[in-house]
Amino acid sequence: MRTITEILNAIEAHAECAIAQELLRMKKEVRQLRPSLCPDDQEHANALLLKLERLVSEQMVVVPDDAALEERFQSAAQAA
Repeated sequence: MRTITEILNAIEAHAECAIAQELLRMKKEVRQLRPSLCPDDQEHANALLLKLERLVSEQMVVVPDDAALEERFQSAAQAA
């Protein structure tokens, strides 16, 4: 049987190459585990949640509103 530390380490290792949807699932799993963990493992889980959140935010794309997007296209068309 694997220890909690091994499970959290495995999640962390997989997170490095995971897509946003997987990262969100991992966050949910870690949150569900956290209440049943000892204090040291809870700290590890908390740190892992922060890392997962950072990885998710790095993959998020900010989409500009339509007016700003159209303005950029018009500027580019005029320049061409």
